[in-house]
Amino acid sequence: MKKNTNINVNIPNEILHDMEIHATVVSPVDKKTGILILTSGMKHFTKEIVIRIYLLHREDTKNHFDIQHELQAFSFTSYLQAKKFLNHLPNMSALEMLVLLKPSPQFQ
Repeated sequence: MKKNTNINVNIPNEILHDMEIHATVVSPVDKKTGILILTSGMKHFTKEIVIRIYLLHREDTKNHFDIQHELQAFSFTSYLQAKKFLNHLPNMSALEMLVLLKPSPQFQ
């Protein structure tokens, strides 16, 4: 998937609250499907960084994408970790993404 910040996405104000648009990614296989990546706290010395990923869909009759639902939220305590994750995200394999979305339970 290739990052693209030039697509038209209908984003409700309540979703954008305290968040910044990092990128949009459109599927190379299905041009009607994509993801929206929002970040909060992406500064070098921030200890609380949040990355939210939303599923996007575009109807044939519309020229913009709409948010379907949030796929996942990730939190980081290091700017470098968050930046590394964001750089790798568009090229992640399906297996890597599945492991991130459903990590193994901690045994006690």
